[in-house]
Amino acid sequence: MTDDLRQNLPTLLCAHEVAQILQLRVSSIYDAVAKGRLPAVKLWQGRRRAVIRFRREDIEQFIERQRTIPAELKNRRR
Repeated sequence: MTDDLRQNLPTLLCAHEVAQILQLRVSSIYDAVAKGRLPAVKLWQGRRRAVIRFRREDIEQFIERQRTIPAELKNRRR
C-alpha cells in the first residue's frame, strides 16, 4: 500500500468506540444502524451479526447534524 493511499484511508471505529464517543450503549449503536439513523460500513457477515465499522468523519458529521439551537436563541432578535 502506498503512503498516499494510506494517508487517505479514513480511520475506522468499532461500535464500542462509537458508543463511548456518543455516550450510548453498544446495543443503541447497533439499533441506530439497523434503523438507518447512523451510517456504518459493513465489512462482512459474521455468524451472529455483520461485522461493521464506522468512519470517524461520518460520526463527526452525524454529531454536527444532531446539533440544535436552544429555543431562547432562536427567538432572540438581533
